[in-house]
Amino acid sequence: MRSLSRILGSTAALLATLLCVEVAQAQHARPARAPGASRHAARPRVPPSASLGWANSGTLQFGRHLTESNEVRFLPGRVLHWGTDELVGLLERVGAATHRRFGAKLTVGDLSAQHGGPVGRHRSHQSGRDADVCFLARNYTARGNGAPVDLDDYVSFDANGRSLDGRFVFDTARNWGIVEALLSDRRVGVERVFISSPLRARLLAFGREHGASQGFLDRVALTLVQPRNVSPHDNHFHVRIGCPAGDTQCREGVRARRVVRRRPARRAARR
Repeated sequence: MRSLSRILGSTAALLATLLCVEVAQAQHARPARAPGASRHAARPRVPPSASLGWANSGTLQFGRHLTESNEVRFLPGRVLHWGTDELVGLLERVGAATHRRFGAKLTVGDLSAQHGGPVGRHRSHQSGRDADVCFLARNYTARGNGAPVDLDDYVSFDANGRSLDGRFVFDTARNWGIVEALLSDRRVGVERVFISSPLRARLLAFGREHGASQGFLDRVALTLVQPRNVSPHDNHFHVRIGCPAGDTQCREGVRARRVVRRRPARRAARR
């Protein structure tokens, strides 16, 4: 028993000695940290985003990804959530204003793909400057407007502000709040907000009745438009910001499509 104890004691002492040697070697090999340096390695700086080309013929460089939060939610089934730094920042600020003022989240549909370019369902949304935003709505009741509801799909509204299926009403007051937040933002200029003409008229009438200045009403009238030759946008806001400062290859508006005129059949046959 004594010999066994001696053997175990010698083994333990040897292991302790080896461990101390390894720790000393590791500390000697570790490079000294500069005074005041952070323990965490500095993360590489992300370059600023860049919008290139037109909204309907462009790309996006170093796009920023919009994330869900207490103020912003995604429309179910929509997965294109990349945009310029300016667009994502604008949506975050409008979401914060909507939540602070109405206790509601801003429901966002598609923005652009990570690198821009053509995407399904849209003719534009190619250069990181476009975003679809759901209308705020209430449940319809026979006695008047019901409780607010978060829509899980785009819902079309008629000129009276009633959804085509009769279940919801267009919440003019809260949707005017979204327009106010968009157009009063001091960091980003909004180029266009596409919406159907009847709903545009409802919003302008509400703003006029509730004390909006004539200058702001004129700005809203110029910015909110019903697009031509596409959906009237009676089921969501389509927000497009102007070209960010410094994006020299960005082009506002849309690229005109070439119209190919076909020759009459008889004339072509003769030639």
